Amino acid sequence: MKKLAVNIFALMKTYLISLLLSCVFFSAMAQQPAASDSASSKLYLGIELSTISYGMQNYATMVGGNFTPIVHLNAGYRLTKRINLQVGLTYGREKESGLSGIYYGYGDTIIYDHRSWNNYGIAVPLTIQYTPFNPAKRWNLYATVSLIPVIGEVNHQTTKTFEGETKITYKGHDSGIYLLGTAGVVLNYKISKRFEAYGKVNLFYKDIGHNSYYAQRAKSIGLGLNYNLY
Repeated sequence: MKKLAVNIFALMKTYLISLLLSCVFFSAMAQQPAASDSASSKLYLGIELSTISYGMQNYATMVGGNFTPIVHLNAGYRLTKRINLQVGLTYGREKESGLSGIYYGYGDTIIYDHRSWNNYGIAVPLTIQYTPFNPAKRWNLYATVSLIPVIGEVNHQTTKTFEGETKITYKGHDSGIYLLGTAGVVLNYKISKRFEAYGKVNLFYKDIGHNSYYAQRAKSIGLGLNYNLY
């Protein structure tokens, strides 16, 4: 039941982000051309909704987990008309516990297995965005690459309850700094001199220094809004 609820939540979150992206798209289409080019603004602040999950894996002990924050805060600097430098900040937590199995022991006694995990961390995406196209255009397409330090902690535990007595059968813990990398494309739209909206797709996900089956399959989408400071 919990697995079904998680799947439903993930589906609803993806649907919500897609719906918000559509709303921003149609709202932007209705805007009049901006009075001046927002590319002249050097500094900007932004907020982003994303489906990305940040992994924390110790390959020596095989203890690992992840967290999936929804909201990211960003601050950016336009190094040139075609290159943006950006730093982000987000916090997330994954916490769950529940019954993982029930089976019979000797003399029709019942054995209960439980498992729990508590993962949390802070991710700081360091991003470079580049466009080969005319930056003065209202619509623009950027290539984006991010190096992402993640500071976090992973806690796993399994227990067995038999005849009223509970014993810990496994306990896993790891904490530290994990390093990830992503790459993708960003479709940017200049709403006005101050505001820009964008949609992002991460097509590449890498656990730096290791090969991961999850990383080979990981894709994510994001929806964001930037505010130009000057």
